[in-house]
Amino acid sequence: MVSRRITALLAVLVLLSGVSVVAGDEITSPPTMTVTNEDTTTYRVTAFTAENRQTALLMNFAVTTREGERRLATLSQMVWPEGYRNVTLVDDGIPTRHVTVDPGEEETMTVTDWTPGNVTVYVVEDLGDNETHVHTKIVSCTQREQEHTLTLREDGSGGSSVCASSVDWLLA
Repeated sequence: MVSRRITALLAVLVLLSGVSVVAGDEITSPPTMTVTNEDTTTYRVTAFTAENRQTALLMNFAVTTREGERRLATLSQMVWPEGYRNVTLVDDGIPTRHVTVDPGEEETMTVTDWTPGNVTVYVVEDLGDNETHVHTKIVSCTQREQEHTLTLREDGSGGSSVCASSVDWLLA
Protein backbone atom coordinates (compact mmCIF):
# COMPACT_ATOMS: atom_id res chain seq x y z
CA MET A 1 0.00 0.00 0.00
CA VAL A 2 2.79 2.41 0.92
CA SER A 3 4.66 1.72 -2.30
CA ARG A 4 1.59 2.72 -4.36
CA ARG A 5 1.31 6.02 -2.50
CA ILE A 6 5.01 6.72 -2.95
CA THR A 7 4.79 5.80 -6.64
CA ALA A 8 1.77 8.09 -7.10
CA LEU A 9 3.49 10.91 -5.23
CA LEU A 10 6.64 10.55 -7.34
CA ALA A 11 4.55 10.54 -10.52
CA VAL A 12 2.81 13.76 -9.47
CA LEU A 13 6.16 15.40 -8.61
CA VAL A 14 7.64 14.42 -11.98
CA LEU A 15 4.55 15.77 -13.75
CA LEU A 16 4.71 19.06 -11.85
CA SER A 17 8.41 19.50 -12.54
CA GLY A 18 7.76 19.01 -16.26
CA VAL A 19 4.92 21.53 -16.18
CA SER A 20 7.11 24.13 -14.48
CA VAL A 21 9.81 23.67 -17.12
CA VAL A 22 7.27 24.13 -19.93
CA ALA A 23 5.66 27.14 -18.23
CA GLY A 24 9.10 28.62 -17.58
CA ASP A 25 10.00 28.44 -21.27
CA GLU A 26 6.73 29.99 -22.39
CA ILE A 27 6.75 32.82 -19.86
CA THR A 28 9.67 34.42 -21.69
CA SER A 29 7.99 34.19 -25.11
CA PRO A 30 8.11 37.69 -26.57
CA PRO A 31 4.97 39.43 -27.82
CA THR A 32 3.95 39.25 -31.45
CA MET A 33 2.41 42.17 -33.33
CA THR A 34 0.24 41.73 -36.40
CA VAL A 35 -0.37 44.91 -38.38
CA THR A 36 -3.15 45.04 -40.97
CA ASN A 37 -3.29 48.02 -43.31
CA GLU A 38 -6.84 48.78 -44.49
CA ASP A 39 -5.89 52.29 -45.61
CA THR A 40 -4.61 53.50 -48.98
CA THR A 41 -1.21 54.66 -47.72
CA THR A 42 1.93 52.88 -46.50
CA TYR A 43 2.73 52.92 -42.79
CA ARG A 44 5.82 52.20 -40.71
CA VAL A 45 5.22 50.69 -37.29
CA THR A 46 8.13 50.80 -34.85
CA ALA A 47 8.13 48.71 -31.68
CA PHE A 48 10.18 49.71 -28.64
CA THR A 49 10.71 47.66 -25.49
CA ALA A 50 11.00 49.55 -22.21
CA GLU A 51 11.53 48.34 -18.66
CA ASN A 52 8.24 49.81 -17.41
CA ARG A 53 5.55 52.36 -18.29
CA GLN A 54 7.35 55.27 -16.58
CA THR A 55 10.56 54.57 -18.50
CA ALA A 56 8.56 54.31 -21.73
CA LEU A 57 6.82 57.66 -21.21
CA LEU A 58 10.20 59.35 -20.67
CA MET A 59 11.81 58.03 -23.89
CA ASN A 60 13.15 60.91 -26.00
CA PHE A 61 12.45 61.36 -29.70
CA ALA A 62 13.70 63.89 -32.23
CA VAL A 63 10.65 65.17 -34.11
CA THR A 64 9.86 67.78 -36.71
CA THR A 65 6.91 70.01 -35.76
CA ARG A 66 4.21 71.27 -38.15
CA GLU A 67 6.16 74.51 -38.33
CA GLY A 68 9.26 72.63 -39.50
CA GLU A 69 11.19 73.02 -36.22
CA ARG A 70 13.33 70.05 -35.16
CA ARG A 71 13.09 69.44 -31.39
CA LEU A 72 12.93 66.75 -28.71
CA ALA A 73 9.68 65.24 -27.46
CA THR A 74 9.08 62.55 -24.88
CA LEU A 75 6.77 59.66 -25.59
CA SER A 76 4.32 61.17 -23.10
CA GLN A 77 4.03 64.13 -25.49
CA MET A 78 3.35 61.78 -28.40
CA VAL A 79 0.46 59.84 -26.88
CA TRP A 80 -1.88 62.02 -28.94
CA PRO A 81 -0.80 62.76 -32.52
CA GLU A 82 0.34 66.36 -32.88
CA GLY A 83 1.38 66.22 -36.53
CA TYR A 84 5.01 65.44 -35.69
CA ARG A 85 7.08 64.12 -38.58
CA ASN A 86 10.32 62.16 -38.84
CA VAL A 87 10.01 60.63 -35.36
CA THR A 88 13.40 59.20 -34.35
CA LEU A 89 14.34 57.66 -31.00
CA VAL A 90 17.43 59.39 -29.58
CA ASP A 91 17.90 57.34 -26.40
CA ASP A 92 20.50 54.57 -26.56
CA GLY A 93 19.99 50.97 -25.52
CA ILE A 94 16.27 50.66 -26.21
CA PRO A 95 15.45 47.59 -28.33
CA THR A 96 13.69 48.61 -31.53
CA ARG A 97 11.96 46.77 -34.39
CA HIS A 98 10.38 48.21 -37.57
CA VAL A 99 7.82 46.87 -40.00
CA THR A 100 6.51 48.61 -43.13
CA VAL A 101 2.97 47.76 -44.19
CA ASP A 102 1.69 48.60 -47.66
CA PRO A 103 -2.02 49.20 -48.40
CA GLY A 104 -4.05 45.99 -48.20
CA GLU A 105 -1.17 44.06 -46.63
CA GLU A 106 -0.62 42.37 -43.26
CA GLU A 107 2.74 41.97 -41.52
CA THR A 108 3.68 40.19 -38.30
CA MET A 109 6.73 40.85 -36.18
CA THR A 110 8.11 39.48 -32.95
CA VAL A 111 9.07 42.10 -30.38
CA THR A 112 12.66 41.20 -29.51
CA ASP A 113 14.58 41.73 -26.28
CA TRP A 114 11.39 41.50 -24.25
CA THR A 115 11.19 40.01 -20.77
CA PRO A 116 8.11 39.60 -18.54
CA GLY A 117 7.08 42.94 -17.07
CA ASN A 118 8.42 45.01 -19.97
CA VAL A 119 6.23 47.54 -21.74
CA THR A 120 5.89 47.47 -25.52
CA VAL A 121 5.43 50.78 -27.33
CA TYR A 122 4.28 51.11 -30.93
CA VAL A 123 4.75 54.32 -32.91
CA VAL A 124 2.92 54.48 -36.25
CA GLU A 125 3.99 56.85 -39.03
CA ASP A 126 2.19 57.56 -42.31
CA LEU A 127 4.92 57.23 -44.97
CA GLY A 128 2.68 58.76 -47.63
CA ASP A 129 2.44 62.01 -45.64
CA ASN A 130 6.09 62.93 -44.95
CA GLU A 131 6.46 60.29 -42.22
CA THR A 132 3.77 61.92 -40.08
CA HIS A 133 3.21 60.37 -36.65
CA VAL A 134 -0.41 59.19 -36.52
CA HIS A 135 -0.70 56.78 -33.61
CA THR A 136 1.02 55.64 -30.41
CA LYS A 137 0.07 52.47 -28.57
CA ILE A 138 1.49 51.44 -25.19
CA VAL A 139 0.92 47.82 -24.16
CA SER A 140 1.64 46.84 -20.58
CA CYS A 141 1.13 43.17 -19.89
CA THR A 142 3.12 40.86 -17.65
CA GLN A 143 1.66 37.64 -19.03
CA ARG A 144 3.35 35.33 -21.50
CA GLU A 145 2.32 34.78 -25.11
CA GLN A 146 1.00 38.27 -25.77
CA GLU A 147 -0.65 38.87 -29.10
CA HIS A 148 -0.99 42.47 -30.23
CA THR A 149 -2.92 43.52 -33.30
CA LEU A 150 -3.17 46.87 -34.98
CA THR A 151 -5.49 47.63 -37.86
CA LEU A 152 -4.59 50.82 -39.69
CA ARG A 153 -7.59 52.66 -41.09
CA GLU A 154 -8.07 56.12 -42.50
CA ASP A 155 -10.17 57.07 -39.45
CA GLY A 156 -7.35 55.99 -37.09
CA SER A 157 -9.35 53.26 -35.34
CA GLY A 158 -8.21 49.72 -34.59
CA GLY A 159 -5.92 47.79 -32.33
CA SER A 160 -6.03 45.32 -29.50
CA SER A 161 -3.80 43.19 -27.32
CA VAL A 162 -4.41 39.87 -25.63
CA CYS A 163 -2.63 38.67 -22.53
CA ALA A 164 -2.72 34.94 -21.88
CA SER A 165 -3.96 33.87 -18.49
CA SER A 166 -1.43 32.25 -16.20
CA VAL A 167 -3.54 29.07 -16.39
CA ASP A 168 -4.25 29.11 -20.14
CA TRP A 169 -1.63 26.42 -20.72
CA LEU A 170 -3.57 24.06 -18.44
CA LEU A 171 -6.80 24.58 -20.35
CA ALA A 172 -5.34 24.03 -23.83
